[in-house]
Amino acid sequence: MRFLFSFIFFLNVLGLHSAEDPLSATIKSLEERIRVLEGRLNADAASLRQKFHFVLEKDKDGYADRSWEEIIAKGQRIQSEYWKRSEAFWGKDYQSPSGEGWLGSEVAPIISIVCIEPEYFFHNTARLPGKFRVTTPARWGSMLRFYSDGARVVVDDVVYGMATHAPVGIYVEPGTTVGDMVMRSFDQSIENVVITSMNGTLPIYLAMDQDRFWLDRVKILQHQGALIGIKHGPPLRPDWYPVPQRIEGNVWLRDARFNDLQMEGPHTDDRPQAAMLLSGANIIISNLNLYGWMQGPYCHSDRGLLINGLTMHDSDGKYCAIEEMIPYTISQKGPKQTAKITGVSAPNEGWYLPKRSMAPRTQGWHKEGGTTL
Repeated sequence: MRFLFSFIFFLNVLGLHSAEDPLSATIKSLEERIRVLEGRLNADAASLRQKFHFVLEKDKDGYADRSWEEIIAKGQRIQSEYWKRSEAFWGKDYQSPSGEGWLGSEVAPIISIVCIEPEYFFHNTARLPGKFRVTTPARWGSMLRFYSDGARVVVDDVVYGMATHAPVGIYVEPGTTVGDMVMRSFDQSIENVVITSMNGTLPIYLAMDQDRFWLDRVKILQHQGALIGIKHGPPLRPDWYPVPQRIEGNVWLRDARFNDLQMEGPHTDDRPQAAMLLSGANIIISNLNLYGWMQGPYCHSDRGLLINGLTMHDSDGKYCAIEEMIPYTISQKGPKQTAKITGVSAPNEGWYLPKRSMAPRTQGWHKEGGTTL
């Protein structure tokens, strides 16, 4: 484009065309087309700017704790205005279908924490509020490394399945009260990043009743991590927590998605252990690659559960007996099995057992005779 303008200027200087020349008319037409094209390019560039995206920064030592909390504060101030308008507008004619804050939370914008650096460090637990996502433009483009040695660390001290007593890397919040805003745990997601657990960290804790949680194209490295990779359970409540957490309803995921994950486990035969510990309805686990785990997902609810693609590396029996590895364990709640499992490649078959029944042998999470969750 710069060359074309130079060419036009050159013709004008040499006087090779006049207002009446056909060449002049052609050049004027080209100039007009260029102006139109520039306008379109500028409009496209403006449309790509995301008003709800905030870039995660790190300090001189590589830590991102402060920037993460600053993004939450900015994002929730923005969400609050939308939340108030939506509650007032829709509340005139409709009753909230599922308790306080539902109408406002549904319309509040999703705030994106955008990671652009190859690596970020964290002293503290990174909390993920309702309608927040953490992402990076490239698959596995940013590593989030959790040292869990700060003053604001959430600890998994609730005996739900098991209490790992491990510090939590990313704490996916339940509903919270932020000023006048009751934010529900809607549409939270973690995408494209690598999560690395240092010092015994539990990578992800899902608190209470996430609705439409999404974990997509994430790699979890847990060689120094806890014995559970992703735990779903009741809210954890340290004294320092900055916002009130809402304790209501059931500990129950709704329509959660776990897509295209690679999970590298603790490489140990210590038990109980599980790559995931989940309960809820209509959960989809799709294309899960397990390495260094003796136990794959443990789902203590089978309502609408779909496991579609799972591979489990046997590691040549280096950290546990191959016969004790198990790709999944599912607890049957009702009179018949409702989960569907397809495309599993693993050293052994998975378990699908009635809830509270006895483990038939020592394998995965359980020792022989142990009670299933």
